[in-house]
Amino acid sequence: MNIFRHLRDFFVPDARNNYTPHAVSHRNLSLYAGLMFSVKLLTLLSLDLLPQNQAFSSALTSENVLQLTNYSREAFGLSDLRMNTELSKAAAAKAQDMFKNQYFAHNSPFGLTPWDFIKAEGYNYIIAGENLAVNFYTSESLESAWMNSPEHKANILNKDFQDIGIGIYSGTLKGLKATVVVQMFGSVIDQPIVMKNDFSTNQTLSQASPKVFIPTPLKISLATPLLENPDFSLTKNQNFELKGFAPGADTVYVLVNHEAVVAVPVVQGKFVAQLNLSEGNSSVNVVSFKNGVESSPISKTLTIQLDTSAPSIAQANIRPSAQGEYIVEVQTQGEASKVLANLGDQNIFLQPTQSPEIWQGKFVGTLEELQGKLSVSAYDLAGNSKISSVANLSLNVVDTFGFMAEKDYKVSLIGQIFSLKDVNQFYVYFVLFLLALLGISIGVKRHVQNLGLIAHTSAMAVVALIFWVT
Repeated sequence: MNIFRHLRDFFVPDARNNYTPHAVSHRNLSLYAGLMFSVKLLTLLSLDLLPQNQAFSSALTSENVLQLTNYSREAFGLSDLRMNTELSKAAAAKAQDMFKNQYFAHNSPFGLTPWDFIKAEGYNYIIAGENLAVNFYTSESLESAWMNSPEHKANILNKDFQDIGIGIYSGTLKGLKATVVVQMFGSVIDQPIVMKNDFSTNQTLSQASPKVFIPTPLKISLATPLLENPDFSLTKNQNFELKGFAPGADTVYVLVNHEAVVAVPVVQGKFVAQLNLSEGNSSVNVVSFKNGVESSPISKTLTIQLDTSAPSIAQANIRPSAQGEYIVEVQTQGEASKVLANLGDQNIFLQPTQSPEIWQGKFVGTLEELQGKLSVSAYDLAGNSKISSVANLSLNVVDTFGFMAEKDYKVSLIGQIFSLKDVNQFYVYFVLFLLALLGISIGVKRHVQNLGLIAHTSAMAVVALIFWVT
């Protein structure tokens, strides 16, 4: 019974406690204040400024969003969308307007539709669409959410769209920090009309190149032509120069994939041919002639591989290690032979892992020394390369690309490691505790109110809320 009486005196106003529950007495409120200040102080002192999770993934940039959008379209057999300047300006204007007028919707409070923004930038569309998103901080999570929404997915996979514009803007929306992404799709009204026979109305007509015919030799008496080029060549250039020797001949015929494509003269026993290659492998041979009647045997076969597609960065992240280093890990798309990462004034070559598309490396230095833009360049054996800006490492959590690194710092309290999010939850529960006590104090004895108790408890709840948001 004594226990229940003490509990009642602690929580419920009564004559025994002078209508002031011990839980909200001046003494206990002072203890609560000391506890909150102690937790906040210890949090600040033990806060590790290094994010413990993989805070940076694929940055939320227009380039990355476009790349993932086109990946989704390619998976369904659709053509890639082209980044359009007018649509990009319209998307940026729409994003800024939502922050200016504090709304998140397709239509503004003043009746402006997405089409008004598109028309204002001079994009004369025949069909258009819009996707919106808020508070996505990586391109992958954004694309995944859109592709799991039937309405957004329908825009991304609309076969009639040919152009796209992307606007990304960060600011304060309805009192909270937010990042908004706007996608605007369209096709201009003066696009070429493709007929059923695949003839485009704005197609430039040209005569077909005349075929090259190899004469029928009367005898094979010339020496086999010698080619200067290596047996296998990998190139990123569509134009390829073929060189060789053809003793005693006046003409050389070049065969690509067993079809004659060009005849070139032989000057002082040498010849040079300019080839226009197609993507992939091409088999090249030559045969020489003299006066159109004497020929040589066909030369050895050269294999020339044309590769014009650069490998790209599909995903990237950077995380700190226990040794004070920053580990960079990227996933490439396409056959990369070399991956270079740049952060601040440091450049490092990443090393391949057991998985050929995963590359890793590490930057050495403190957070202050390494802050800056992280860019990754992927190269292939043909010499194609592509550079991607993937993240911005900084002391604050908002980077210059308009995406936010996740706030997941670690705090050491009473010998234990806690997430900063968990510590901040303490203040939420404390506010609920104070509000519950205040409700009991006011509701149980309505005819007897302690204004000092109400004021002090409310002030303590406000302080706890301030600690929570800061």
